[in-house]
This record gives sequence, C-alpha cells and structure tokens, in this order.
Amino acid sequence: MIVYNLACDQLHPFEGWFTSPADFENQRDRGLVECPVCASKLIERKLHAPRINTGAPPSTKVEAVESATQSDGEIDHVKLREAMLCFANHVRENTEYVGEQFADEARAMHYGDKEHRGIRGRADRDTAEALREEGIEFASLPFPVDFPNAH
Repeated sequence: MIVYNLACDQLHPFEGWFTSPADFENQRDRGLVECPVCASKLIERKLHAPRINTGAPPSTKVEAVESATQSDGEIDHVKLREAMLCFANHVRENTEYVGEQFADEARAMHYGDKEHRGIRGRADRDTAEALREEGIEFASLPFPVDFPNAH
C-alpha cells in the first residue's frame, strides 16, 4: 500500500491509501476520492515522504521525518531534505544497483526467471512505459539515490 498526502481544491489536507499510483489516479478520475471535510472531488497528491516496506519496522529517524508537510499545508524543507536523505540511504542499503540492466532484471523477476530481490537502476521513459504495460510494478524515484551527491 502507498499512503499519499492529498488535498482538495480548498487545501484541506488528508491521507489516502492506494495499491499503486495508477490506482489513485483511476479512483480519483472516477470521482471515488473526495475530501472528508468538504466532499470536493477535485483532489491532488501533495508532497510526501516515501517509504519502502522491507518487512522490517522503520527506523526512528525515518518515523521522525515521515511527513514533511505541516498542519497548515506548508512544506518544512529541513524535514523534507532529512526524509529524502533517509530514504536514499534506505534504498542504497536495501537494493542492488543493476544500472542499465534494470528493465531486463525487472522482467526476469516478474516472469519468474530470477528470484525476486530489491533492485535499482536506470530506464528511459519508453522502457519504463513498456514495463508498466507488462504489469511490472516499480517506482521512479524523485531524486537519485546518491542525493545530494548525484553526478
């Protein structure tokens, strides 16, 4: 499950739980997602601190910076940067870098040719879209896991 920070057109913040980004978009587009305060169906995703579920409980530091959105809807940039650093470290420590072989590795795991494991790498837009069309679930990271030392 993915927990999104959402807000309506009146800026009322709330959370929504979805199985995938496509699930959120599908439900929103069909008018199934609405603001619990004013019932507006004009909903958009807001910035949130991502979390990868590895089966282990999150660290205290990750829990401490889980949300960089304050109650007034403003972004706490210090918490956001800290959350991004925690997330990047978590990804680096819990995945294998496969570089340009990302699509091949993801397909091999999806079709049962290789054992499932956490991987990260690179794929261009067309390749990423082809993976999605095949039903292969993955997430594009909003920043390099080398953040802030990206090349």
